[in-house]
Amino acid sequence: MSRDDPGSLLLSFDARAAQGKRIAYTAVYALGAFAIINQGLDVTFLAPLANVWGAFAVLALAWAALVRRAYGIAPPPPAWARYARWYILYTLALVLADLKHPVLALNAWTVDVEYIFVGLLVPLALDAEDTLKLFYGVIAMSMLMGVDGWFQFLIKVPIPSQWLDVGEHVRTRVFTVMKSPAEFGANIELALPLMLGLFGFDADKRRRIIYVAGAIVALGALFMTYDRGSWLGLFAAAVLVAVAFERRLLPILGGIAALGLCVPSLRHRALDLLNPVYFVKSSAGGRMALWQQAFDVMSRNPLFGSGLGYYGGYVATSHSFSAFSDNYYAKVLGETGILGLVLFMGMHVAIVRDMIRLVRKASGGSRLLALAGLTGITAILIHSFVENLFEYNYTASLYYLLVGLLLTWGRSLPEADGMRSRWPKARMSDE
Repeated sequence: MSRDDPGSLLLSFDARAAQGKRIAYTAVYALGAFAIINQGLDVTFLAPLANVWGAFAVLALAWAALVRRAYGIAPPPPAWARYARWYILYTLALVLADLKHPVLALNAWTVDVEYIFVGLLVPLALDAEDTLKLFYGVIAMSMLMGVDGWFQFLIKVPIPSQWLDVGEHVRTRVFTVMKSPAEFGANIELALPLMLGLFGFDADKRRRIIYVAGAIVALGALFMTYDRGSWLGLFAAAVLVAVAFERRLLPILGGIAALGLCVPSLRHRALDLLNPVYFVKSSAGGRMALWQQAFDVMSRNPLFGSGLGYYGGYVATSHSFSAFSDNYYAKVLGETGILGLVLFMGMHVAIVRDMIRLVRKASGGSRLLALAGLTGITAILIHSFVENLFEYNYTASLYYLLVGLLLTWGRSLPEADGMRSRWPKARMSDE
């Protein structure tokens, strides 16, 4: 068949489409299993790849998006993308302005923005009809980690003493393949609502049973983290979303909270936040003292901050410039100033606004899935007030991945005006 034959061109087009789709699928599944892959690499001779393979996944998504664009497939970017671009460009300008330690600043910039590109590229690399099977794969990874969390609890896995308050006694705090209960709790915050949302959306009875079982396992694992930030983030987000869109869920949320408070160790952990001694200690040398430091650091250069890599985050602590801020917004304020915090907050407000629009145009089971996505995203944003969540590559990759998948899925809703795929034959099979 000659090159001039239209059939040959169509075959080539379909082959490239299918290849691009397979690469995008692989990248999404890999990012969904980020913590599991990292742990697997860490215990082998491939350990050096643990620090770089995520960048290859981002590049794979970029390649898939470029292939689509080359064939004229250019879906409009999500509305939040313009705010993300401004934040990326602003922080890059701070890197270029740092003449003393440019490598350090570039490293800090990479940590801060690498996975934002995931959220921007997913809608460009995939079609709306691709998203459901990807949701299944990503959620399955969180279910596996939930099972592992239960296993850790049953065997009473040893934990560092600093993970407990003075005088506190618990069996253990689960963290599965991650580095801390806070990271694992953040994963559950994102995945648990989606398990319930998929239960309401999916008509397949067998998968619905799996979603319910996975949600029960994940909720138990979340309690076993004993991470108050995760509890607060998910519960506050669920209440806010329920009050705004589905008040019938409030009694269920109240029942779950009451169930948790019936367990003495959970009740003690939660109610300690109301203890005046906790506030005194926190103000003297804990989280509140660290948050005050952010304002002190920012005040030296209110608009632009101290510069990337100099305060409150992983890079700053590894170079002994400061301790962790235990509040990602405080970290952004200290490093990038008021302007950087406004741009960062604007980006996430735009993400929430886009998700609210998705909820309002959805109906039936689709609305439940959209509400679940909004709940998980809001939970992470609330939890970030007490943890540097966006510096954890496990959390940042999953957050932006789900943002991209949810908004891409939204294009498939009957109410949506999004473009239809021009790759009808680009499937994972060879059909």
